[in-house]
Amino acid sequence: MKKTLAMVLALVMMFTLLTGCGGGGGDSGGDGTGAEYTWRMALNGSAPGELGYDMATFFKEKVEELTSGRVSIEFYGGNSLGSTTEVLEGMAAGVADITCESVGTLAPFTNLANIDIMPYIYNGYDHFQAVWGGELGQEILDTVGNDSGFKLMGAGYRGARIVTATKEMKTVEDFAGFKLRSPNLEGYIKVWEWMGSAPTPLAMGETYTALQQGTVDGQENSILDSQSYSFQEVCPYWILTNHVYSANTIIMDKAYFESLPEDIQSALEEAAVYAGEQIGQEVLEREDAAKEELTAEGVTFVDVDNAAFTEHFSGYAEANFPDLADWCNQIRALAPNA
Repeated sequence: MKKTLAMVLALVMMFTLLTGCGGGGGDSGGDGTGAEYTWRMALNGSAPGELGYDMATFFKEKVEELTSGRVSIEFYGGNSLGSTTEVLEGMAAGVADITCESVGTLAPFTNLANIDIMPYIYNGYDHFQAVWGGELGQEILDTVGNDSGFKLMGAGYRGARIVTATKEMKTVEDFAGFKLRSPNLEGYIKVWEWMGSAPTPLAMGETYTALQQGTVDGQENSILDSQSYSFQEVCPYWILTNHVYSANTIIMDKAYFESLPEDIQSALEEAAVYAGEQIGQEVLEREDAAKEELTAEGVTFVDVDNAAFTEHFSGYAEANFPDLADWCNQIRALAPNA
């Protein structure tokens, strides 16, 4: 892996020197647009309809508007510049100039990023917005950025994570021994171990087949992401656990960001906040439409006793991430009905 990454870095740096664009400060008109800065934006998604891609689109359009074309952003989707880890690790060297990822993907760089995947610390979208649209959310972004060497800008609602399953489940006890695909991140795995389940880290591309073959009995993701992978075809029950609310954010190398003129920095920050607000509203609208579509396709949505699940996770942060306990309490204190 290290050898492959080194080769990728070397090739990208050579390309950057030859073309004059990217993390070294941009190109003055070299791409035919007349832009002072032309940046490569690395994305997992490759088409509209994918949340990271759509938030990036709002960001790109607003940046280019606010800078009157001085900044041009080019999309490189489908992990074409490398995996998320490779992009983040190589950003300072010019693998990519900018990306849109969840705050939680920075957990390998700083433990505070795990705040993005703490279970049952929000009671809904309004609570999420009260945190990430206010001073506490900005403090989290700044602290994660300072600890990891990145600049984090804006926060976009990704939708509450639920469980899609091959069988109906309603209670905490129902999840005992449940074989569930989880992301290969410590924070997510610990959540399901706390539930008494059997979390199985798998790539998303392998999950559909694993569900078909019975290797796992379910997976957890947002409604929209679950629909995009057609899990309704293999999971007739969608359990509305709403266990995690996480945020996408715009990420740049911190040192490079700070080298930019102040007016460009301000434009980037304003555009990122705008993009986060826009994608949040879009997700809410798309979730309502998705529920109607999925119900028509035969999906059964299962409500759970949220209070019982919340109670089950009391003490979770203290036991697993004690340095995040105070952050979790600050988030809970901002609940609209707290």
